[in-house]
Amino acid sequence: MRRKKYCLMFWARALTAALMLAMSCICAYASSESALDVLMETAERSSPLIKAAHERVLRANAALREAGAKMGPSVTAAAGGMWQQNDPLLAAVNPVTNTMIGVVPFGFRNTYVAAVDFLQTVYSGGSLTAGRQAAELARDASTAEEKRVRQSVRNSVRVAYFNVRRAQEKRTVAEESLKLAQEHLNRAEKLFAAGVVAKSDVLRSKTAVAESKLNLIRADNAVEISLTALERAVGTAVDETHVKNGDPDAESLAHLQPKYADPVSAAYENREDLKMYGLLSRQADKTAKAQRGQLLPQIKAGGMLANIDDEFLPDGDEEWRLGLFGTWTVFDGGEISAKAEQSRAQAREFLYRLDDMKKTVKMEVTQAQSNLRFAESRLDVAARQVEVSEEDYRIAVKRYEAQVGTNLDMLDARLALTNSRTERVDALYDIEIAIADLIYAVGAD
Repeated sequence: MRRKKYCLMFWARALTAALMLAMSCICAYASSESALDVLMETAERSSPLIKAAHERVLRANAALREAGAKMGPSVTAAAGGMWQQNDPLLAAVNPVTNTMIGVVPFGFRNTYVAAVDFLQTVYSGGSLTAGRQAAELARDASTAEEKRVRQSVRNSVRVAYFNVRRAQEKRTVAEESLKLAQEHLNRAEKLFAAGVVAKSDVLRSKTAVAESKLNLIRADNAVEISLTALERAVGTAVDETHVKNGDPDAESLAHLQPKYADPVSAAYENREDLKMYGLLSRQADKTAKAQRGQLLPQIKAGGMLANIDDEFLPDGDEEWRLGLFGTWTVFDGGEISAKAEQSRAQAREFLYRLDDMKKTVKMEVTQAQSNLRFAESRLDVAARQVEVSEEDYRIAVKRYEAQVGTNLDMLDARLALTNSRTERVDALYDIEIAIADLIYAVGAD
């Protein structure tokens, strides 16, 4: 009965420990994801690339308002005054003899003018309408470019973040390798003191410790360099504490992978840079249409309401005028036609770029998928390799302590264990980065 009780207590404690470990792993991974989300949100506020793209959108919006303003009437108000020392006089001339017979008053000594006039384009050959449509398409292209820049920045943050975590995990592997090397040195020194092993075992073990220390220094440097890359991607300073150390297991990565029946078709539909090239081509075509419209008659209507008197305030003696006039460019040496041809060529150029971009998008998606499959395969192999190398190292330790194994076997086993752990870290974060690249290649956020 007591034995059964102890067994139940053992399994209860084991189950509790397993649950606590699982919860800690889940919390650690959730924390790492929230840390990444915070960094990406910070990048959207701080990245100079996103700010520059947003300014281009603002400029395009202003250009659209300018193009729309050209279609509406322009209203101008004016006021002025003129003051003279003497009354203005006009010479009176005898029309027969063409001689001056005197002078007569003309106008006011003090003259005030107040006027309001307007001007409206009645017909422009479609140039103003096409110009506004071109500005609207340019605005839409700038908006698409801004979205793609945001996606690019977010992907850069993801990749830089996972590279920091890779470097951190490699540093952990280097620390563990140094610890194993130090333990083996202590083991070799004890056996040498007991007269069991030769001095060369101690010397080689010291060399292994020194090499492990150098590897740890390199790992620390790699962490610093990766943090610098993350700071550039985020656009502001990033402390290492902002990056959660500790890698997730392979299963926890599955939910991050985008689910598409046909990722290439999804990319053709989602990619903002594809939309941008299409919009730019249409914009250039509308610009050509606007330029060709300038060769057609341009008709404008205008009017003015004015008051001219010797007092500043109008006295009700205002007069109005209306006018209608038109212009027609009969010959300009081919300047407008040349500009229109340039715009049409630019429209065709963007279509060719769009066609090439589709091929690039297909290549990017295919490459990201291939990298993901390759990294997943490597992870499976590396995980088994770690298990084998850990067991091999454990056996090598026992054999060395029992003096049926050599010091060289110990050093080789520790090196194989370190390499397998490093390979597992690389495979794991290659999966993370491949997922990030696939998300970016498909055009998702």
